[in-house]
Amino acid sequence: MAAAANVSVRPVETQQQLQEFRMVMRAYLEWLGDNLGFQDVEGEMSSLPGSYAADKGGSMLLAYASTGACGSEECIGSVALRRLEGHTDSLISDQVAGVAMAEVCEMKRLFVLDNHHGIGAGAALGRAVLAEGSRLGYRLMVLDTLERLTGANRLYGRLGFQPCKPYNDCPLPGVLYFARRLDVTA
Repeated sequence: MAAAANVSVRPVETQQQLQEFRMVMRAYLEWLGDNLGFQDVEGEMSSLPGSYAADKGGSMLLAYASTGACGSEECIGSVALRRLEGHTDSLISDQVAGVAMAEVCEMKRLFVLDNHHGIGAGAALGRAVLAEGSRLGYRLMVLDTLERLTGANRLYGRLGFQPCKPYNDCPLPGVLYFARRLDVTA
């Protein structure tokens, strides 16, 4: 689907890949160090693909890196998207950044395992999820992140995301909100 250095990105299609996605999510939660209980992350993991299922307008992607001989590879990162409609609160009405809610998707769970930073996996996942959002017919992709995640925020800027108004009421301090049009070239 996408490649950078020795990284490939593919959709989650098997039970093994669902387990790999869960493994990356658990590593992300441990690395992040914040309590995301308000997002019911445990419920999300136990019900995967859940809101990321294709029939619900979602998608899940995994990044793999070649490990050397015999063409073997390991899962090194993940990202997902879901339809924003039904996953937001009263801070917004029926639009985000001028786009109807039904045409907005949200990037979720972009993470690359620590020992694989710097090889282009995050950028490959970001480009792949943007392409997937466009393929699914969304006009806008949004995400929320934390100010302290400077590397991720630089990546979002390189991918064409711009600051936007809050579309949820995340209780964590230092939350930033970004949006990127998918129906125009960046």
